[in-house]
Amino acid sequence: MKDINLLAATLDDNLQNFVTKLQSLTNSFWKYIVIALAAVVVVWGAYVGIKIAIAHRNEEKINARDMLKNLLIGIIVIFVVAVGAPLLINGLSAWVNA
Repeated sequence: MKDINLLAATLDDNLQNFVTKLQSLTNSFWKYIVIALAAVVVVWGAYVGIKIAIAHRNEEKINARDMLKNLLIGIIVIFVVAVGAPLLINGLSAWVNA
């Protein structure tokens, strides 16, 4: 029985160390990740805007609008992941500490 308690305590300590390192890693790179994602959104948005502006045929306009719709969906997904990841890490940390 003592071995099981010792093993559980060791696993809790290891998980706590992992969560702490994961939190420090996300905190250190968070600014750069946001800048990179913003740059990708700006470049892709400019590309889609140019595609819409030079579209002459109806087919091209429909494809460009679909690309714009996909860009907006991608931005929403990125925002949800960006907001959810720190909350998930903090929840995991609280769960380990409980």
